[in-house]
Amino acid sequence: MPKHACATSEASSSPAFSLSRRRLLGATCTGALLLIGPLAPAWATPSETGLATFMELSRRLTGRDDLDARFGQRLHDTLVERDADFATRLGELRNGLDQTHTQELEGTTRNTAQQILSAWYLGMVGNDHRATLVGYPDALMFKAAGGVLKLRAFCFGMPGAWAGKPVFGRT
Repeated sequence: MPKHACATSEASSSPAFSLSRRRLLGATCTGALLLIGPLAPAWATPSETGLATFMELSRRLTGRDDLDARFGQRLHDTLVERDADFATRLGELRNGLDQTHTQELEGTTRNTAQQILSAWYLGMVGNDHRATLVGYPDALMFKAAGGVLKLRAFCFGMPGAWAGKPVFGRT
C-alpha cells in the first residue's frame, strides 16, 4: 500500500452542516444587522432631523440646490435658539407645502417660510433690536445678483458722510 493512501469512503458520523468559526461569525453579523437595521433612523438626534428638514424646506423655498450646509446649520441653530417652537413649525410648514403651493400658505406656516427665506437671503435672523448676524458674505442676496454686485469692504467719503443731503447734478 502506498505511503500516502487516500482515506476510505466510510460513512462518517459528522453532520452535513458543520459549524465553523467563520460561519458562526457570519451568522452573528447578519443577525445583528437584521436586528439593528430598522433602528438606524432612531439614532439620528432631533437636531439632525430638524436640520435635514430645514435644509429640505430651504431648497424648496429658495429653489436652489447649491445651499451651503455649514451656513444652513448656523442659520438653523440660530433660528431654534431664538424660537423654541421653530422645530415644531418646520413640521407644520413641511405639511403645508406638501398640500399647497408656497403662495397659498397662511398664518404661522407663511411666517415660518418668510423667516427661512429672510435668513438665507439677508444672512441674519430676526428684524428687531435682537437680530443676529449669522453670515453676511454667505447671504443669497449676493448670489442672486450673479456676481454683478461686489461686497463692500469700505465706505466712500469721510466718516458720517452718509448723513448729509446728497448733491445731484453738477456743482
